[in-house]
Amino acid sequence: MYLAFDTLATQATDYDICIIGAGAAGIAMAVTLAEQGHRTLLCEGGEASYSERSQAIYRGEVVGDPYIPLDDARLRYLGGSTNHWGGVCRPLDAHDFTAKTAAPDTAWPITQEALAPYYTQAAKLLNLTQPHADYPVPGSGFERIYFSLGNPVRLKDKYAATLNASAHVNYCLTANLVALERHAGRVERATLRNFQGDECQVRARYFVLACGGIENSRLLLWLNQQSNGQLIRNASTLGRYWMEHPHASVGQALLFEPQALGLDQEYNVFLSPTPDMLSKRQLLNCGLRLHRMNREATQQLINTLSQDAPALGEQLSTWQAQGRVMHGVILRAAWEQEPRFDNRVALDTEVDEFGIPRSRLIWQQSALDRHTIRDSMLLLGEHLLNQNIGRLKLADWLAAQPVVMPSEGELAGRHHMGGTRMSHRAEQGIVNSDCRLFDQENMYLAGSSVFPSVGHANPTLTIVQLALRLCDHLDRQLRRPSHA
Repeated sequence: MYLAFDTLATQATDYDICIIGAGAAGIAMAVTLAEQGHRTLLCEGGEASYSERSQAIYRGEVVGDPYIPLDDARLRYLGGSTNHWGGVCRPLDAHDFTAKTAAPDTAWPITQEALAPYYTQAAKLLNLTQPHADYPVPGSGFERIYFSLGNPVRLKDKYAATLNASAHVNYCLTANLVALERHAGRVERATLRNFQGDECQVRARYFVLACGGIENSRLLLWLNQQSNGQLIRNASTLGRYWMEHPHASVGQALLFEPQALGLDQEYNVFLSPTPDMLSKRQLLNCGLRLHRMNREATQQLINTLSQDAPALGEQLSTWQAQGRVMHGVILRAAWEQEPRFDNRVALDTEVDEFGIPRSRLIWQQSALDRHTIRDSMLLLGEHLLNQNIGRLKLADWLAAQPVVMPSEGELAGRHHMGGTRMSHRAEQGIVNSDCRLFDQENMYLAGSSVFPSVGHANPTLTIVQLALRLCDHLDRQLRRPSHA
């Protein structure tokens, strides 16, 4: 049920689990843990709907490549960024959990099999449809891949009644984490503050920080400073290895035989290089998005290609006279970014209204990032040419060498990942394979900040799968005899 902040401040309840952050991960966990019968408190720093005051907490500086303003790239109220989520989902590929030849730091400490049991539950929570199974396109070096493209769910709307009616979960708004009290390797209390400056302390057996792919790092950097480095004793990777999914329009293609890629029947087709091709051509993962043009745009592309290559133009004219149907294609892409130590969330000198330093995002795309998108497109162009089923025209920015990334347009997916990476050892990351801080027995992280690498798939489904897996881990911990 809902608890006003002043009510929370006066009660003396000890919770089984306190979750800080009510986005995709936080709400998924609160609903699931309540179903498991655990007394759960869900704390959201924002309000029930958008407010300028809360959103202003997300302001920060970006250093490096052009990027979306940080307070435009996410939402800070109940439901988090699911309030503007587009609903596009697919699981990470099995090879996304392994060390890619081009970038060994892409390895996770868990495999795809660790998350697979949570797919059905996550899909139900997110209202996802089951996508068609991927399959190889013979001789191309690509797989045709599929996404769930259902209606995007707004978790605060879907689960409002559940949160209000549950006997096991309380939720509180404008409850902003400002401090943690710890003793002997355990977090004992969290200090929360509202916008009026009122404070309260919450006790719980377990704490989960689920504030997103920038805020998890920002808050932990601040809290670790406040603890004189005792919250995270080896903080060398804290905030580091931050990643996005670069997005861009990458070119056009004319398909002489649209059926070869399925574009005779579909208006949108998605392709991704096979694992063997990723290794052979030293690529990271990449998703190419082929969108069929209308008749007028297709004819304009035919005219352009005919001017550039007169012999091809003659063949195109002959085919058109024979009644052959050809389709122009607009190509867009989202691709994996290399996990790099230098890309990071840091603390700025300016503070927010709670006295916590704002985020300073240092983000630069690498030579491997640029190679991944250019060579993925060249691979597609080679297939079209070798099979004589089409021709590819790279976007001007991608055709030039060296590649200079666009400074305007889509830029990225607003997918904030990394910064508190999951790893086998504290020297390599911030949380273990159960998403627990290495130095605290009872504090966990949820969300995409724990991703060691990111593939090309939108992260929301993986976020929820990890959150559900963490729920099962906490359920087992709470049911141990020592908690009876």
